[in-house]
Amino acid sequence: MKHLITTSVLFMALSAQAEQPRQPAQNISLDKIHIGAGLTHNNLDSPFGGDVDANGFSVFAGYELENDLPQFSTYAEVGYAQTQDFFANEDIRGLWLSTVAVKQLPEINPRLSALARFGIDLGDDDGVFMGLGAQLQLAKPVALRAEYINKDATTVYQLSAVLSF
Repeated sequence: MKHLITTSVLFMALSAQAEQPRQPAQNISLDKIHIGAGLTHNNLDSPFGGDVDANGFSVFAGYELENDLPQFSTYAEVGYAQTQDFFANEDIRGLWLSTVAVKQLPEINPRLSALARFGIDLGDDDGVFMGLGAQLQLAKPVALRAEYINKDATTVYQLSAVLSF
């Protein structure tokens, strides 16, 4: 059922893209690309209760998308995540795709931003996921992110470093 929903959502997105009029090709700009890596703590959502968790990692790359909203940036990200074993030889791993919206918070700190994530996990924890977090710009090309991500079978707490080009 999850694969049917995921396939349907992807098909609708591709159909909507195909119906839009063709625009001139745009060059990929290197200053809109970022890469990142993070450490995760994953709690398995067990229907039987109990606390089953495992640490893991995530690597990702993103590209800034065009928008007309001041103080907002939107990104398309693709990544890979993997956990250690929850049980004997039972880890969760796989590719994911997401859209990330980042809102600057200059009224609190000019280097602080809030972020929201919505995506699809194509791996072992397949399905739609959502997340919220904060980003702190340490230097021009380097930022730290702290996120809470709710996936189908796991709850993920992630701390990431992001390098922009």
